[in-house]
Amino acid sequence: MFCETEQVFVTGKFSELKEKFGNKLFEVYCIPSFEHRDGDCRYVTRLGSCSDIKGLSCCQVFDHPLPSVTEPEVVLTSEPQTKSILFRDKDFIYGPFEYTNNTETSEGNKRYQVKAITTPINTTTPSFHIGKVSSPQYISSLYDKIHQPVLLGNIKRCFDSAELIDFISDDQIISTYGTKIAKNSEIRSFNKGTITQIRKSFASSIEQRRFPQRFQRLFEALEKSNSWEGNRKELIDSFLKTDSGKQIVDNYIHLNPDDLFKGERQSYLEQLDKEYEDKHNEIENLRSRKEEIESEIRKLQREREQVELNAVQNSDSNEALEVLTQKHKAQFDTEIQDKKKELDDLQSEIAGLKSKYRKFTKMEAIEDEIKGLDRDKDRAKERLKDMEEQVVEVQKKLKESNESLTARLLKLKPDVDALSGIAPRKKRESVSYNIQTLSTKLDNLDDFREELIDRTLDRLNKLGRKTDYNTVTNILTTLAQSQFTLFSGRPGTGKTSLAKMLGTSLGLQNRLLNIPVARGWTSSKDILGFYNALSCSFNPAATGLYELLTQLHKESKDSINGAPAICLLDEFNLSQPEHYFSPFLEMSDPESKRTIATGDQEAPYLEVPHYLRFLGTINNDESVQPLTPRMLDRAAIISFDEIEPDYDLSLGTPVSLDDSDIIPISGKAFIEAFAPKSLVLPQEIELTLKEIVDTLRDDKAEFGSAVNVSFRKVKAIRAYHNVTSSMYIDNRFVALDYAVSQHIIPLLNGYGKNFGTRLEQLKSCIPDEMEISHKMLHKIIRNGDQNMFTYGFNL
Repeated sequence: MFCETEQVFVTGKFSELKEKFGNKLFEVYCIPSFEHRDGDCRYVTRLGSCSDIKGLSCCQVFDHPLPSVTEPEVVLTSEPQTKSILFRDKDFIYGPFEYTNNTETSEGNKRYQVKAITTPINTTTPSFHIGKVSSPQYISSLYDKIHQPVLLGNIKRCFDSAELIDFISDDQIISTYGTKIAKNSEIRSFNKGTITQIRKSFASSIEQRRFPQRFQRLFEALEKSNSWEGNRKELIDSFLKTDSGKQIVDNYIHLNPDDLFKGERQSYLEQLDKEYEDKHNEIENLRSRKEEIESEIRKLQREREQVELNAVQNSDSNEALEVLTQKHKAQFDTEIQDKKKELDDLQSEIAGLKSKYRKFTKMEAIEDEIKGLDRDKDRAKERLKDMEEQVVEVQKKLKESNESLTARLLKLKPDVDALSGIAPRKKRESVSYNIQTLSTKLDNLDDFREELIDRTLDRLNKLGRKTDYNTVTNILTTLAQSQFTLFSGRPGTGKTSLAKMLGTSLGLQNRLLNIPVARGWTSSKDILGFYNALSCSFNPAATGLYELLTQLHKESKDSINGAPAICLLDEFNLSQPEHYFSPFLEMSDPESKRTIATGDQEAPYLEVPHYLRFLGTINNDESVQPLTPRMLDRAAIISFDEIEPDYDLSLGTPVSLDDSDIIPISGKAFIEAFAPKSLVLPQEIELTLKEIVDTLRDDKAEFGSAVNVSFRKVKAIRAYHNVTSSMYIDNRFVALDYAVSQHIIPLLNGYGKNFGTRLEQLKSCIPDEMEISHKMLHKIIRNGDQNMFTYGFNL
């Protein structure tokens, strides 16, 4: 009773599942459902998680006496649903049996030929034997309900101590021991004397002593065979000439092609294997060549874009030079005026000094001045001595007062701790955030970036996350360029698991800090901690973020080239991010000082290096807080809703990667590898982006409320395109497609038919090659039209 409903809910492709298995019993791999209400199934599955029952996991039980071994035929009222079956008679179960369907009875029931299974139940059971078990041995594994097939599980355990019954059929006897007779070189013909010779050859064998009844049946069959040997050939020849004989031969050939054409089939299979191997090698060679060509295409695209960018920049070079000349001229004039003013000030200062020291022109006046200064010096020494005595007296009084106050504080501390709820705590075990980094040379950033992407893709595939080059390129580039990256999607789309696998693939170890966000967080003390004025110490939160920031602050102060660090905020919008995450939001601005105020007098500020990135997972449902425009403007949102997980591949066993064996690159190298060289776009891309932004900013009334695309977003799109445009070889708009889907589409939130008209206008501006943006925009328009013209990315 794993579930009250005694059922499993199929999440998709139910008709294909029913067509594949029909009325046969099959095995289901199921997982707990994400949301469970009373009366619902506790578990869900899908087509890719269902398979045939393998081995002796389960057998159907029929109430039927044990058939005779010489005539092993039974009539069943229903078709068996498992590959092997059992018979139950008077509280005993016999089997397991294999079965083949022969004919139907006049009542419409099926007549089956049964025999012992060829695969032994265990190592102690001889071949061609069945087991006999009593009720106490099998009752705990029996499934017996009204209107349901009777099933027995745990077959091997139930038959461990079963009574063994030799159930070898006549055909199996002839097949098993006839082969041994045929291999005997002394037997050249078959007659009565040959049977006597065969009896003698088996007389001393251990097998005959173990199974005497088998050999008695074997010798009886040989006697019968010898008695009609003389007439057999004549009868067969005459029969085969009749129409019935020819029909039997034709049917036999039709039903047994595998046996008759075994040699031809084997030869054909060998030929297919050779052709498969040749084609496989050819495909591998083509795949290697494809990767080389893709790499060459990326390099050529980089060269082409550089030429285009140079052409765009050169077209404006004359105007820029003229503007620069006027600017420098004005700057030089300003500097000249400043120098003239500085010269006048110096001349005035010289005149003042001359007037001041004119009275010291005579030696006597200078000596009198020196004597006066000496007298002033002596008086100053006397005043200094009096002040030092006063300081000693004050220090003495302060010490006495401090000792008195300390004694009172120690006396009052238990009461204060009890009132403030402070309890003695054990010191937590410290987590090491310091890991070794790989020394890298960034001579060629393009080659270094491609090598990093290829390594990460290979490690993700080994971990069981089957993905492609474009997806890994997009995620790594977005992480490196954006301070805040959000994975958005329905539950179960693999957001958190991919983030953790990404940390493993990059070798970050503990520097991928996983923080599950809780509902009700209202300030930074929930995620970072707070300064306790009573204990005069900083109380860090249990998230571990304060300890990580302390390590990064030390690296920044000591100029240590540390590894990248990622703070994973799971369920990022379960509480309002602007409340508990406000100290970190301003870090998305380039002019940010990147410091966090702690309130601790000993360490009032923590410096946060640029290679700390924040990665959040968000769901869009009624249980979470909506993202505000302020958060949307600062974050890049990668949607997982369009990713269909490959369930067949996900069931495979992934390869375990040891984090300690992967040496990460430095955080500085990671940021520089994806840093843009320029923000200038090719002309075609520039015009497309401008049309998209202008369409959203257009404040015409017929388009509803306008959508502001900030300079921060435009700059992020330009930087993303500059780095990735040469890496996506599908078409020229792939890089812009990814950037628009992550930076602009999430901003689309509005109401009314007019806003729907704006979205339709935007859809016409986006080229057909931008498939991701088209798909997301179509979904927003479709959902909005169905929800009273309420449009939004998170609806």
